Amino acid sequence: MKNRALSIRAKLMILFSLTILFPVLIIAYVLPAYYTKLITTETEKLTESTLVGLTSNIQYYLDELERVTTIPYNYNEVMYALKIRSAGIYKQSDSYTKYKADYALYNTLPGVLENMHKEILGTLLLPLDGSIFYKDSRSTLYKARTDYPYQEQDWYQEAVKANGKATFVGVHPQDYLDIDPVQSVFSVARLIRDMDSRKPIAVILSDADTVVIDRIVRQLISNDSVVVITDINGQLVYTSSDVPSETLKELSASSSAVNYRGEPYVQVSKTVPSSSWKVTSLIPQSRFTDKVRWMHTTGLIFASGGLILTLFLFLAYSRKLLTPFREMIQVMRHVQRGDMTKRVAIHGKDEVAELGSALNRMIRRLDDMVINEYRAKLKQQDAEMQALQSQIKPHFLYNTLSGFIGLNRRRDHDTLDRAIRSLSGLLRYILSSDTCITLAEEFEIIRKYADLQSMRFQDRLSFHFELDNALEGLRIPKLLLQPLVENSVVHGFEPCEHPCLIEVVASVQRLDGSLRAVIVVKDNGVGFEPTAIKNSDRVGMRNVDERLALFCKGISDFNIQSAPGKGTAITITIDLHEEGLPNEHHCG
Repeated sequence: MKNRALSIRAKLMILFSLTILFPVLIIAYVLPAYYTKLITTETEKLTESTLVGLTSNIQYYLDELERVTTIPYNYNEVMYALKIRSAGIYKQSDSYTKYKADYALYNTLPGVLENMHKEILGTLLLPLDGSIFYKDSRSTLYKARTDYPYQEQDWYQEAVKANGKATFVGVHPQDYLDIDPVQSVFSVARLIRDMDSRKPIAVILSDADTVVIDRIVRQLISNDSVVVITDINGQLVYTSSDVPSETLKELSASSSAVNYRGEPYVQVSKTVPSSSWKVTSLIPQSRFTDKVRWMHTTGLIFASGGLILTLFLFLAYSRKLLTPFREMIQVMRHVQRGDMTKRVAIHGKDEVAELGSALNRMIRRLDDMVINEYRAKLKQQDAEMQALQSQIKPHFLYNTLSGFIGLNRRRDHDTLDRAIRSLSGLLRYILSSDTCITLAEEFEIIRKYADLQSMRFQDRLSFHFELDNALEGLRIPKLLLQPLVENSVVHGFEPCEHPCLIEVVASVQRLDGSLRAVIVVKDNGVGFEPTAIKNSDRVGMRNVDERLALFCKGISDFNIQSAPGKGTAITITIDLHEEGLPNEHHCG
């Protein structure tokens, strides 16, 4: 009898037994008790170690504050100024003595206190004569209030009682400053005594931001713990969360467990050496019980894990199978929107990979066909533009030479000579190979043309040009405006008996909520009936309209307003981008 290989079902059953049943028996009955004791002990040790670091950091800032309160002792001129103020002889002193004392208190001492830690907010110095000096580390805008009862404050009285030793002040409002809103700080106060007579001469108070304590606590203590800091008298200095008064009483009793918000908490405490502040961390007992409870439910988790694992494997395989097809669909959507740069990533050499390769080849061929078609369309459009522009050049030259004939008949040879020279320069500009120029360059062309006509007709014809600076770089088809000006001269002015004015104005306007370039060519000549324009010989106007349709398809408008005897106004409107001028994509 041939040996039969184990079925997949049998293999799964063995795997289930090894990975689920045996671990459940061990975890459910042996590990919970041991694990509970272990995590409780380790958590308390870890919390105790954390509190050591926390108290050290708090001690550091308290030491910094205490050091600030001793700074006046390091400067004899400051001590001398405080001494004469506290002795009441400042006002009777001579000008030099006053200057020396004021310089020490208003310049020397603030300069020493300038480079404090950013958490040390400021230092308040109160000489016994009632004067007030405050140095703010944040700015020079905050000042101490002159109407504040300083000597009635607990911290002031405690500093006097301490007789020169540092007094640590818990969290209190900084209401002695002219600041809104009032900020909470913790401080160190000290009575300053004369080095010689040992008499009190001032009280100094250095403030630190409570953010220091909060930041230290947040960095070192977990979120579910509560940190409470109390002073030597059991008064609250800081708490990371609101603590009821009943809980504070239990902390003062130094019980090993306290009740906080109806739940039991274990407390671990450390004392800050210099201030005798007590730092207590309250750890919820639910942290331990929850972990034990998790141990009991691990069996159920492992049991359901087999089903989840099976489902995961199925989903992973189906995803591996379907992902290439989804990728192909996404690529085809990009192709449908005109993006021919996307390709299918090929993995492996199976049938799906072959299908992806075929799709990539099809996209490449389709891209080549579109590019070739686009290039052919551009060449056709360029040919049409060249044909239209070739109509303009001989038409313009014919009309200009006709003007030269008139000058010759009048025997105005000097003017004719200047006109021929101007035409030579203008033709060099017009006959260049560029098909697309800026609006500023087009204005230069029509200005040269206007000079030629002004030589010919002198005072009977005048021109006015106005170009918005924002439109100087707007690109348009070459010789777009010149035929319109030429039509105004030939068909509007020449048949007219009175002097004429031809205006060319280009400006930026907001029409129907969109930003547009508006170009107007206007004359006060004989005018005509616009409905007859299609049957007339005005090649220039039809040419301009057709060139606009080719160059600025969908973003331009060409409008003619005219009436017999009332002149003609031709308006060209081109859409612009909102984010900036000019729009470089209007041409070509």
